[in-house]
Amino acid sequence: MSILKEDAEIDALDLKELHEGAAGITPRFGAVLSEAASVCLDDQQTGNPVNMELSGSIMGNINVGWDVPTLQAKRCYADLEVATEHGAYGIAALLIRHFSDCEVVERSRKGTGFDYWIGEKGGDDKLFQRKARLEVFGIRKGTIGDIESRVRRKQEQTKRTAGTIPAIVAVVEFGRPHARLVEEA
Repeated sequence: MSILKEDAEIDALDLKELHEGAAGITPRFGAVLSEAASVCLDDQQTGNPVNMELSGSIMGNINVGWDVPTLQAKRCYADLEVATEHGAYGIAALLIRHFSDCEVVERSRKGTGFDYWIGEKGGDDKLFQRKARLEVFGIRKGTIGDIESRVRRKQEQTKRTAGTIPAIVAVVEFGRPHARLVEEA
C-alpha cells in the first residue's frame, strides 16, 4: 500500500503552515523548521515564492512561499549545516502532510536509521499508529547527481530497521530548489 499520493491536488506550500505543528511537531518547533527553511531559501536568492521541482514517488512542481527572514534569524541560523537539516525536515513534513493522509507523529531515537515516524493525520491519541519511517537529508546547494547519491545512501541506511514498516526517503536541495521523495515498501 502506497502512502504517497501522486494525484494530490496541491500546487503551493506556505512554510507558515509549520507553525500549526503536527502530532509529532510542536507549534514552536514547527516555527523553528519554518524559519530554518526560510533562511535556506532566502540564502539561495531563489525568489519568493519559489517553484520547487518534485521527483521520485511524487512528480511535478510546487510553489513554496515563506516569510522573509530577519537579520536576527539569519544570525540565529548561521550554522549552515543545522539550518539546512532543520529546513529540510520542515519541507519534508509539509510534503508528507499534503501528498498523503499522514503526518509526522513522532521523532525517532538516535541510531534507528531514520528521523521521524509517520502516522495518520489527527491520530495522536492512537498508540502504535506508526505507518512509515521518514529519513530526511538537506543539501544547501547541489546537483541532481548529489540528490540521487544521497537518496541511495539514505535508502541503505533505512534498510537497517526495515522489518515490515515502509520507509520514505526525502532529500531536499535548496539551491534549485528540488525535493525528491522515494517510498519503499
